[in-house]
Amino acid sequence: MKVLWLCNIVLPEFSQEFSLNRSTVGGWMTGMLHALGKIGGGREGLDIRLVFPIFDKKRLRDGYCNGYEYYTFLCDITHYNIDTIKKFEVILEKIRPDIVHIWGTECPHTLAMLTACEKLGILNRVVINIQGLVSVYAKHYVTGMPEKYINLKNEKGESVRDGQEMFEKRGIYEIESIKKVQHVIGRTDWDRACVEAINPSVCYHFCNEILRPAFYEFAGSWNYEKCEKYTIFVSQASYPIKGFHFLLKGLSVILQKYPDTKVYVAGSDILYKEEKTAYAIYLEELIEELGEAVKNAVVFTGRLDEKEMVERYRKAHIFVSASTVENESNSLSEARLIGVPTISSFVGGAYQRITTGEDGFLYPHDRIDLLVHYVCQLFENKHDICKKISDNAVRKISSFVEVNENANRNLMIYKEIIKSDR
Repeated sequence: MKVLWLCNIVLPEFSQEFSLNRSTVGGWMTGMLHALGKIGGGREGLDIRLVFPIFDKKRLRDGYCNGYEYYTFLCDITHYNIDTIKKFEVILEKIRPDIVHIWGTECPHTLAMLTACEKLGILNRVVINIQGLVSVYAKHYVTGMPEKYINLKNEKGESVRDGQEMFEKRGIYEIESIKKVQHVIGRTDWDRACVEAINPSVCYHFCNEILRPAFYEFAGSWNYEKCEKYTIFVSQASYPIKGFHFLLKGLSVILQKYPDTKVYVAGSDILYKEEKTAYAIYLEELIEELGEAVKNAVVFTGRLDEKEMVERYRKAHIFVSASTVENESNSLSEARLIGVPTISSFVGGAYQRITTGEDGFLYPHDRIDLLVHYVCQLFENKHDICKKISDNAVRKISSFVEVNENANRNLMIYKEIIKSDR
């Protein structure tokens, strides 16, 4: 079975091939690639080829790396490009795949691949893997932000509103893609509802994701006795839908009861760069408004690789996902597999993963008082609540991210699609 994958990043294992920094995202694709390679490489005769987006003409090349044949195309994340369709047609003619698996709807090249497949008569053997849905995210992009900061321009003349409008523009192509495709892979009621609202006749295939290897290696390794007390870990704060502005407001209250609280944020320090994003300007001014204690409590960790992320989860007292919208947070799944007690906003598919008070806590994304309450409850750790939450979370999430089960399910989806086309 020949399968062509269209990815929206260069997968981490291939970054050195293009002299790129190793990506810290997309671990679910890498995890599935490795797992399918193990179960399908021989017995099933599974042959996966990959297509990667490139933003620099000098890096454009097709080749062979880590046992996989790959192709590249020049990417434009906001515009639908006729040249991209032609490039995909050439690749498809050469490979003649049994299945085309497109990872994500967030970029116009998804629609370009669908168009190329339609021209060659293989549209009914294409499946889109739902990751995030930018057409939906756009509606929540500026939630909780004051109007003056939504339209405020940074030194480059860019505003948060511009970011929202970019999502809206990409969302137009996303909606057209979902209307055109016959098969999608998803993993939450939320993504299924969103997709079926756009295309009621789409065939929805359920398949959970696979996390990065280090998280399985250190599953359940979080230990209350060894964690850094009164610390909160956040995996991302670079743009508004991650809800960091809500967490900051909650932090100012938490500090009144637990003055030693620290919030560690994965990634580079967006607040004190010379060229700040418009969202970072808002965060900086919000922190100034909230006071010195909040300013001193926020620590950016710098860029973290897979194993460094594992260690950061293990050190944290709590992990918080404060997103205003989400499909399913991979960071939340990673945290739960390691065992760090988690608190998540009630958005997207989070409610299908967490039962409040049993294996984590859920709160409405704008109810800062409830977020504060749950953080303080875990900091108190009465009746060993942290251990209870940790143990239950590891047990529960392990069944969702089981490697062989999810890889076999993905392979079964390919077979079902081929069978339905006969």
